[in-house]
Amino acid sequence: MSKFLNKIMKKSTSDYRGELSRAHLIIALLSICIIVLLSLGVVEPVKYDQTLAAACVVLLSIVALISLYMVYALSSKKK
Repeated sequence: MSKFLNKIMKKSTSDYRGELSRAHLIIALLSICIIVLLSLGVVEPVKYDQTLAAACVVLLSIVALISLYMVYALSSKKK
């Protein structure tokens, strides 16, 4: 356990910033994919509520925008 903690402590903040940036990019991409799927479900007849799908699209858009902003903010900062 202590070897693992020492390994974690040796990483610099830029390593963590890069990993966090990639994680937010993955979140944003997944949100965008779900937005596309839900939007297609609103256009095509599917057996789920269109109001719920529209609410999901709006909320996922907010998540995607926040995550993309975090990617930009983490990538643009210097060490």
